[in-house]
Amino acid sequence: MKNLCGLRRRRHFVIMRKIIIKFGRLPTVILITLLSVFASTLITYSINYLRQDYACLSLTIYLSIIVPLIVAPIASWPLVTLLVKIDALERKMRELATNDSLTGLLNRRAFFHNSNNFIYFAEREQMPLSIMVVDLDKFKIINDGHGHPAGDKVLKHFGKSVKSISRDGDLAGRIGGEEFSLLLPNTSEDGALAFAERLHSFVRKSTILHGQSSIKYTISIGLVSLVPNEDDNIESIIKNADKSLYMAKEKGRNRTEIFNANKVR
Repeated sequence: MKNLCGLRRRRHFVIMRKIIIKFGRLPTVILITLLSVFASTLITYSINYLRQDYACLSLTIYLSIIVPLIVAPIASWPLVTLLVKIDALERKMRELATNDSLTGLLNRRAFFHNSNNFIYFAEREQMPLSIMVVDLDKFKIINDGHGHPAGDKVLKHFGKSVKSISRDGDLAGRIGGEEFSLLLPNTSEDGALAFAERLHSFVRKSTILHGQSSIKYTISIGLVSLVPNEDDNIESIIKNADKSLYMAKEKGRNRTEIFNANKVR
């Protein structure tokens, strides 16, 4: 019985939160007040009807309207405010659980989990997708030369750069210190190369101001484009993209290299 009552309370709690989220704080309080007035009036009239006592009906009806109009807003406003704060806190907690706090991109765990879902769908539908691993070139020099706050600014800037040119369905995550990964669904090699070049161009043209310093940076990209099969998963694809990234670093950085099963070009 206690479990049943607790379940009902949680259900009412969830329903109330949904109403608040949909309509807002003030409209919810107004709705509660109107419902309180309606319920109070109905109960008052029903009691008088059952008792066949109509002598003070006008007064009791009047009170049944006035009292809820005063009491309901005073009583419901703090409750509605608390539910709004709880919802905002839970949203923040969910965001912290899935997003990197510095760049706003997905964290490693969330990126890998979501990517495997995309890979499964692409394999089932036999659709192409592209995955790239991106590394900020000579990031240690930026940290050592300008300090970690400057390095954080660069990381934040890159996160904003990725968001600014990505499509709504693309995935982007920070999977290491200065290493990022992007998954582009339904994207061929040519489309992924065009995206990579836009990202290169955006970063090259950017300047990050830190104190009296102006910081410029570049990126290296390892790219894998494929139509997945049942043996593919994000870990194996990232491993191949890392090989391409290594080649991009070896060839002078600030470039994109594409993975090929026989060679990396």
